[in-house]
Amino acid sequence: MGESKKRSVKKPFEALTIADNYMFQSIMRDKKKAKPLLEMVLRKKIKDIIYVEVEKTKETGYRTRGIRMDVYIEDDEKIVYDIEMQGFQKPHFGKRFRYYQSAMDVDVVNKGDSFGKLRKSYIIFFTCYDPYGKGWYMYPFKTICEWDSDIVMDDEAERIVMNVKGYKDKEGHEVSEEIKELLSYMDGNSPKSDYTKMLDEAVKEVKQNEERRSEYMSINTFAADEREMGEYRTYVEQIRGNDDGFVADDVLIRVLRIPDRILINVRKVIKEHPDWDDEEVAEEVLALEA
Repeated sequence: MGESKKRSVKKPFEALTIADNYMFQSIMRDKKKAKPLLEMVLRKKIKDIIYVEVEKTKETGYRTRGIRMDVYIEDDEKIVYDIEMQGFQKPHFGKRFRYYQSAMDVDVVNKGDSFGKLRKSYIIFFTCYDPYGKGWYMYPFKTICEWDSDIVMDDEAERIVMNVKGYKDKEGHEVSEEIKELLSYMDGNSPKSDYTKMLDEAVKEVKQNEERRSEYMSINTFAADEREMGEYRTYVEQIRGNDDGFVADDVLIRVLRIPDRILINVRKVIKEHPDWDDEEVAEEVLALEA
């Protein structure tokens, strides 16, 4: 890849906070930190948790590139949890939940097993932006009937968005002060609750750990989500293949289901770097999206 290609600057290790993906994963490796977080969000007591694997790469089993899970846990009741930190807005937010769900389900059920073996699951995203613009601290989701919201599909799959930028409750669905303190701390404010003070101490401990520093510095800053890279490679391939303008731009945007800025950025990068292959172009466009 050409030396002129822009690279994002890696955040200094000393500047990391709990809202940075690496630090979040590091802290949540300790069940004394992760279990209270789950109990707080779900409003229930959990006897014990075990780590299936931190930042586990799952294969969904069908034409897949794999998916990285930040913190993949199961509890004593065999309920599975995936906890993710979303530091910045990425495209296809809702479809990310769908894909993570499929990865968890395939991990649990082997080919030929009964659907009854699928476990109850929770996917929890902490977002450092408000994905729905309501200002709520929390956005919980279940599968309900479009015609009658009292009819809930019994798929035992729940998805929860914890909005770090939240500033109000949904009337009738108030969250605890502990959650508000947690989200405030994740948003860069001083810790106030016992739990956030414990997290803050853990952050300081990680920063004093030379092994963790070396681990962080060895991480490829530009290691994009493989699944997302695959999507963007497809965009680049299709857009590059339409250089003759056989398909109108508005049609191409609609077929690929992308915002027009991606089309513009792909063409811009190809023009600036005609020698780059599809993956190199996709990587640069992803950087522009970030």
